This record gives sequence, C-alpha cells and structure tokens, in this order.
Amino acid sequence: MNIEEHIKNIRNNGISVISNLISKKDCSFYKKKSLQLINMHKKLQKPLSSHNQVVNSPFRYDKYFYKLIYNIKLDKILKRLIDKNYVLINTNILNRSFDKELKVNHRTIGDTWHTDTPPVGGRQILNGFRFVVTIMLDDFTEKNGCTYYIPKSHLNNKIPLRYKKYKCQKLVGKSGDAVIFDSSLWHKGGKSTSQSRLGLFSLYGPWWIKPYFNYERMIGKEKLKKLNSNLRKLLHYNSMPPSCIEERQNTVTDY
Repeated sequence: MNIEEHIKNIRNNGISVISNLISKKDCSFYKKKSLQLINMHKKLQKPLSSHNQVVNSPFRYDKYFYKLIYNIKLDKILKRLIDKNYVLINTNILNRSFDKELKVNHRTIGDTWHTDTPPVGGRQILNGFRFVVTIMLDDFTEKNGCTYYIPKSHLNNKIPLRYKKYKCQKLVGKSGDAVIFDSSLWHKGGKSTSQSRLGLFSLYGPWWIKPYFNYERMIGKEKLKKLNSNLRKLLHYNSMPPSCIEERQNTVTDY
C-alpha cells in the first residue's frame, strides 16, 4: 500500500480507493453479521427504510465490528491526514437495497447531492479535517446503486444543489476494497436496486470534533475502559473534556 499516493489522491482529488483492505473471507463474515443486525432491527420494528437499511454503531450490538472501525492500514493514513489523536465521529452499516418486507420509506440517506461536512454561515468553508471511510462488503457496481462523486469538489466552498445534474464519476469496487474521501467531497448514493450493496461507513476527525453519540454512555464506562488503547482513543476515552481545570489541564490524555 502506497501511503503517499493515497494522501496525494485525497488532498488533490478528495478521494482514494484502497484495494483488498480486508479479505473475501472477512467480507462474507461481516456481511452475514450485518444482515443479522438488520434482521434484528426489523424484528424489533426499529425504523428502517424500505430501500436503504441503516444500523448505527454496529459494535454496540456485536463486538466483532470493532475490528472494522480500527484497521492498521487505515490507521497509518488517518494519522497522516488528521493526527495521532484522531477519533471516530460516527459509523453505520448501510445496505442500499430494496426490502419488500419493509413498508415504510423513512428518511433517505444520501440520495441527493450533498457533503458530509456541515456548512457554516451558509457556506462550505472547511475541508481536509474530516474523512469518510467506506469498507465495501459487497461489490459496488453500476447495477447495485454505487456512489456518485465529483472529483476536486472538496476544494469548492459552495454547497451542491441537491437535484442538479452534475458531471460526475462512479465509485465502483470489489468486496474488501475501501475508499477514503474528504467529507467535503460532493457525492450521492445511486438508486436502490434488488441487489445487496452492503458497506460500513465511518466518519473520522480530529479529537476536538464532537461525536454523534456519547460512546461512554452507549457502551458503558467500565466496558469502554477495558477496550484496547486504539479503540479507547477512537471512542473519545482519551479526549473527554475535564469538568474543570482542577481535574485536568489538558483535554487530550495519553492513558
């Protein structure tokens, strides 16, 4: 894996694909685990879209998913893109597929042009500090709703028009591949099909970015403390703000 080439691609074009990040055997394993979680959500009647099933924070239900949010190869790139104290902001399983058993069409995820960087003052003013990693558990093809993106659009401080027809490229890849892209890159999901298109989508950023959820409360303080040092760091254990200056002067710790 050429780290320098991936860094260059991401900074210049906003995106880079890593081939064979995980094995085909692991893909089959995590695809089975992902479908089990989706079926569990269906049985519990948790909100799932009929054409876009999303399970947030899958490690909450199955510890095996910890191995996907921390990966040694990805770690080397993310440390260079962000810094050694980078953290997880959010992660979810997403299957852009029709499910006839689900009758409700809940809020769609990424169906129109957007970025994953919130605007400030009505402008897209920041890039190069939050990054999305997608691990493909299925092949991503034109026939199963692959993602569309616009190269170099992360350098644009405008907000994309959701329904405009832009000149774009298609993100295709094999199961086991991963893609890293700047969260300011303009992109959208393809149309859902009857085929499975499972992936794990994770958002990473610097330690001072607030996570979508309170992982300490989600997992439990004692369980979080028992995770290995890499996972504790990712889940904000090392960057919880102190209650006051008497408790600790620095927000980030090394323990």
